[in-house]
Amino acid sequence: MKKNFFIAIALVAVTMLMFSACKKDKSVLHFDYEGPCHCGVENPLEDLEWLHRTAESFESTTQWATISICVYDSARQGFIVNPCVQCPDGMQSLFDCQGNLMGNLGGIAGIPLSTYNIDPSSVREIYRNYPDTAATLIGKRWQLQRFFDRETNSEEVPMSVNGLIPFWLFFNGNGQVEGGGINQLAGNYAMIDHNIYMSVAAVTEIYDATGWEERMLNALNNSSVCEVGYYGRTMRIYYDLNRKYMDFVRAD
Repeated sequence: MKKNFFIAIALVAVTMLMFSACKKDKSVLHFDYEGPCHCGVENPLEDLEWLHRTAESFESTTQWATISICVYDSARQGFIVNPCVQCPDGMQSLFDCQGNLMGNLGGIAGIPLSTYNIDPSSVREIYRNYPDTAATLIGKRWQLQRFFDRETNSEEVPMSVNGLIPFWLFFNGNGQVEGGGINQLAGNYAMIDHNIYMSVAAVTEIYDATGWEERMLNALNNSSVCEVGYYGRTMRIYYDLNRKYMDFVRAD
């Protein structure tokens, strides 16, 4: 009898270990939830099966997606799912704790967030399937590839030296940016989510007859939005009220 009791205990322990290991293996990428208990669970991304499946579905797409917790209708807890962060006219979806769709918000066809009395202070992002812009660009060397005008749908590629475009940037973690080309470049930057603000100038005095370096500096100092690609290998900086942008690639 005692032998059977210990065998049963051992089987329970093994089962618990297997369940724990499976749960860990299925962990959603990019975000480990550290926040208040929400919808009656400690980790919504892991403990709510429908939300876990939603996050996993975003892992196989190159569209940027986010999931946020929220409080609506004064005290009800739920989630805001944005399946396409890059789509300015796209809608977000409000779900209750059981995964029932309450309504589509924003965009062209959605309704205002105020319809559900969503408390803005309660909205907190707990998942994204794309790299954090600031964290991705810091400590990497970025090589300029082209200028693109969105209004005329035209591109221009700066002159190359031995097949390489000689303009690059390097963002330090202390808010300073340095770079090179004809001259040495240096300045400061601030990143707030995808919005970027820069003050960059040439610190040497080599004359650039091509004008490309001055053009890049003017664009950087008139920048507004910075985006990194899904895998963190490309960077796009918008300028001139987002009418134009510069494309960079990781040089490492």
